[in-house]
Amino acid sequence: MVYELGYGTLTRVEACVIVAEMKKPVLLLLSLLLLVTLACSQAANLLSPPNTDVPAASPSPSAVPATPTQTPTPTPPPTPTPLPANRITHADQARLEGDWDLARDEYQNALQASTEPEIQSAALLGLARAQIDSGAYQAGVDTLRQLIASYPQSSELPYAHFSLGQAYSALGLHTESAQAYLDYLINRPGIVDAYVLNMRGDALAAAGDYAGALIDYRAALQSPGYLNGLDIEIKIARAHAAVGDYETALGIYQSIYDRAQSDFTKAQMDYLMGQIYVANGQLDQAYAHYQDAVNNYPTAYDSYLALIQLVDAGVPVDELNRGIVDYYAGEYGVAMSAFDRYFQAGGIEQSTARYYNGLSLRALGGYDEAVTQWDTIIQNYPEDRFWDDAWDQKAYTQYFFQREAVRGIQTLLDFVAAAPNHPRAGEFLFDAAEVAEMNGDLEQAAALWNRVATELPLYEEAQRASFLAGITRYRLRDFENASILFQRTLSSAVNLQDRAAASFWLGKSQYASGDPIAAQANWELTANIDPTGYYSERARDILRQLEPFATPQDYDLSIDRQQERAQAEEWVKATFNLPEEDLSSLGPLLGDERMFRGTELWELGLQDLARTEFEELRASLQADPANSYRLANYMLDLGMYRSAILAARQVLDQAGMGDAETLSAPIYFNHIRFGPYYSDLINPTAEQYQFHPLFLYSVVRQESAFEGFVRSSAGARGLMQIIPATGQEIATDIGWPEEYNDEDLYRPNVSVLYGSEYLAKWRDHFGGDLYAALAAYNGGPGNAIEWHNLSDGDQDLFLEIVRFNETRNYIRGIYEIYNIYRRIYNRTP
Repeated sequence: MVYELGYGTLTRVEACVIVAEMKKPVLLLLSLLLLVTLACSQAANLLSPPNTDVPAASPSPSAVPATPTQTPTPTPPPTPTPLPANRITHADQARLEGDWDLARDEYQNALQASTEPEIQSAALLGLARAQIDSGAYQAGVDTLRQLIASYPQSSELPYAHFSLGQAYSALGLHTESAQAYLDYLINRPGIVDAYVLNMRGDALAAAGDYAGALIDYRAALQSPGYLNGLDIEIKIARAHAAVGDYETALGIYQSIYDRAQSDFTKAQMDYLMGQIYVANGQLDQAYAHYQDAVNNYPTAYDSYLALIQLVDAGVPVDELNRGIVDYYAGEYGVAMSAFDRYFQAGGIEQSTARYYNGLSLRALGGYDEAVTQWDTIIQNYPEDRFWDDAWDQKAYTQYFFQREAVRGIQTLLDFVAAAPNHPRAGEFLFDAAEVAEMNGDLEQAAALWNRVATELPLYEEAQRASFLAGITRYRLRDFENASILFQRTLSSAVNLQDRAAASFWLGKSQYASGDPIAAQANWELTANIDPTGYYSERARDILRQLEPFATPQDYDLSIDRQQERAQAEEWVKATFNLPEEDLSSLGPLLGDERMFRGTELWELGLQDLARTEFEELRASLQADPANSYRLANYMLDLGMYRSAILAARQVLDQAGMGDAETLSAPIYFNHIRFGPYYSDLINPTAEQYQFHPLFLYSVVRQESAFEGFVRSSAGARGLMQIIPATGQEIATDIGWPEEYNDEDLYRPNVSVLYGSEYLAKWRDHFGGDLYAALAAYNGGPGNAIEWHNLSDGDQDLFLEIVRFNETRNYIRGIYEIYNIYRRIYNRTP
């Protein structure tokens, strides 16, 4: 498969071995391009066509040497002093990459070298933005005031007002911030009003002007865009409550409660309504809402806040619900006390109370007592909804917390014996095999996985169980039985990846048993099963006697974007029968409001919001190849590489091209989808850390798709998805940048350097093994060390030993991406 973008999940047993070092490095890019200026009036709002003359990447450096010896970089010849406009372009690039010092210097140089008002105003705006980026908010304010006072006719004026609003907000000057946002709206009406009005409403609310905030929030709701309307409604209700208009606030909260699908939103509305009723002296109504949150939405934190209000007021609360809410809030001792009172009162939902009491006991280290609670459920409540969960928690406690793997396995097997037809029987038997493998009992693990495949063939993981039985036999050097198991898996596999995996390992088993001819035949078969998929690519490399992640002797990253785009346009016209279509312009997209809003938001530095607009537009073009192509071009030129990648693939999908077929499409599409983006950062960093650039491009594409301005659910940030704890560790080790903080992880120059530093550290620790280095990067170094020790130097085996689905998919995905990059840019004869 051609690896576009994807993420994995962790199974329960995988999760049990995750430690605090878990290294899942995110996304936030402080990039800002000087875009085509939009006219102020709606009638003149036309987007200029994208620039197609500038290559996307610098010429390729020399191939990375195989040894640490570095070839000195030649000193470039002196060049003429750059023109002021060129300095601004250079400064914009530096700011895009997070090099704020260089950006500030170049903006200052452009300002001093030019007498043209537009150049000077652009330099001042860029300088102010760089100052704000680096946290020098007052300096940014001073620079923006200079721009506004000195260049009142400049096209940069609206953006200066907006940036001034951001800087004032950071300084806590909320009234001034609101006025600056208003000045922007006066200068740029009708484009992104919803977003800026929402920000202005926040500033007014922070300044205590709730009446003004209400006007802006309501206007934001009525303006076109893709803001979260529910969030704004809550802000409106809060503003009404702040000015004492409780009736309106309550009506809004109740309306949200009635419409909400999320327990967390319902609990929040209950709590907010309760607060209003308390402020209004209507305690009975307040307590009713607090009770509703506690009784019906126990996992929400607002329910815990509601519980505190009830307890402080001396209002009786159902002890079972009280205990559950306290458990989810992390108040385990308080929860246990509530459950004890519930037991003493003879509560009727004994199994539920015992289940959560067990969880609370375990959280406080009372493992035996927790198991006793679950045993009571197992023995006395076989029809209860928590019966199978009690078995599960008992086994988990035994093998993970008490480090008694044999007992945990036996508990899982006892469940299967007691309920062989239970929907979770396959899951429990599979888990027992995983625990046996982690405990080092490979014979038992192989036998249990084989049982899953033979006794429970309808279980969703039966296919994988058969494969893992073969892997375990291979680890036991029982190559004959491993071959039998892989052959069985190959025969029953229904998807290409499973077929390729079984065929690949059948070849490995045959080779290990002394039959290289049969092995080669299977690898040749494997290479054609799932072209561009991991196992097919790995088989192809073995046949060519290439090590994993083998580097090309010669490669070329230069791209003739203009010529390639012209060829691609002719292909699109011919493929979709569009002979008269002008694909070099934006065409119908020029009149789409989402294009206007997205471009303006990007220019304002609101990249997350810009992406929302552009992605809404892209999704609407699923059956429109011409406009998907136009959008891909525009996103590429704008610097929204992830959206460009997806839009380009969308065109190929509409042409009916499968994964392997897409690689035979015009090279322009593959240069978009697998581009050498951020080459000014990645190429020298790759040389510094002795990585091949194509490897680092592959990692960045897997981590963020070259989009550094969003944050993962795990808190990872930037192009290479570094989590703050790891970022702090690296900052301490290398001492850069000065006064480091977590926000620096959104700077591309920091992210690329930090990610490379961390990867290189673990690559060197593992003697150059990139599989293990990637596993350390994604799944934690402690886990990678354990898996590496078990694999006996076999990287193929290492991959299968990795216990996290996410980490296995991560390594496979980067290998797939790397092979595509190598195929596209390799120039080795």
